[in-house]
Amino acid sequence: MRASRPDRHPRRRVVLTALAAVAAGTCACLTATPVGAGTASPAAPVAAAARAAPIADRDRDGLSDRRELGATAASRPSLAPLTTALARRRSQPVRLLFLGSSTTYGVGASSPAAGFVDQVVARLQARFPAAPAAPSPPRGLGESTDRPDEDPGVQGINGGVGGSTAATYVTDAHEYAVRVLRPACVVHLIGSNDSVAEVPPATFATQVEAVVRRIDAASDRRPCHVLLQPVRRYQVDLEAWRAYRDALQQLAVRLPRATFVDLGSTFEAHDALGADPHDLIGPDAVHLTDAGHALLARTLTDALALTRRGLGTGTDPRRADTDRDGIADGREVRGYVLRQRVVACSGAVRQRFRSASVAWLEDTDGDGLADRQEAGGHRLRDGRVVRTDPSDADTDGDRRSDGREAARRGADPTTCE
Repeated sequence: MRASRPDRHPRRRVVLTALAAVAAGTCACLTATPVGAGTASPAAPVAAAARAAPIADRDRDGLSDRRELGATAASRPSLAPLTTALARRRSQPVRLLFLGSSTTYGVGASSPAAGFVDQVVARLQARFPAAPAAPSPPRGLGESTDRPDEDPGVQGINGGVGGSTAATYVTDAHEYAVRVLRPACVVHLIGSNDSVAEVPPATFATQVEAVVRRIDAASDRRPCHVLLQPVRRYQVDLEAWRAYRDALQQLAVRLPRATFVDLGSTFEAHDALGADPHDLIGPDAVHLTDAGHALLARTLTDALALTRRGLGTGTDPRRADTDRDGIADGREVRGYVLRQRVVACSGAVRQRFRSASVAWLEDTDGDGLADRQEAGGHRLRDGRVVRTDPSDADTDGDRRSDGREAARRGADPTTCE
């Protein structure tokens, strides 16, 4: 049965349930079911269990699994691919791919910057800065794929296609983009057009699941998936809309690395389909206004509750040497002392020095010498073996990189000449 725009909706609260143990070595599914004001809070039993669990270090690298994963992923394993990427944001891109129909594309917003995709990305860029330079706004799918941005930090890719449904919102172009861009997380906002077309909720969920599995199959580093329940259309009654919500939520429970967030209920609480006192829905009674896009972005970022304090070390708790450079993650994170006489151009003479390399980069300073070579010792052209600083491309400060000097006859990267 179809219904006109309703005026009221019961008050709601948010329940977050983590559904897999970190100790199993897999990402869990966090189900966020807003049935209240659209804010999210972790389930107390999950937090209590995390506090009570013994400290585990499965890979025996000297770092506990919780420290490597971070508090956020330890309690919400489904977000681990994203939180790990955010921990590495200062040295590599953190790409989020947004999929959906016209709302994702930005219809109804007065400018791209007013759309919810741009606002979510801007919020994450502000919360997780990576470089002094101003971060770039999201780009379209074609531009991002043709000219990938390799700068570090949070990036957004808008893959929205107006009018699409669960059966059509991902194409070969999207799959190719996943292969090229390797997103850390994929955000799915779909179902509005399906509900108007009266696609059975079970069929809708099966189609979304096929998309998730298609993306995973195209990924050599599988991303997390955030499944969003969209804003209800006025042509769809509450019972039918709830059936879609339940189907999407149950799908998130079944899938690894999946998180469900009910955005639509927040709009019900604001009476968007009734009197709409906050002007959230545009004149066409379908698309969001700037205020609606802003509320959607705020609800999503608040529900994910990502913080810098919740991030881990960016290392893999299942592998003692994440970057396979021969130095254990625990040693790289905590730092280590290298014994080597260094005569710097500043006049300082050191017999030993402390260094800390990046545990997910094989060559932290980019000087052409792997961290293992620099920390363990590498042979110069004259036969001598020296140690150089893996975190400093120019150990002696003579404006010539360690790798360049190591390859040149008569040069010494540990002595300024």
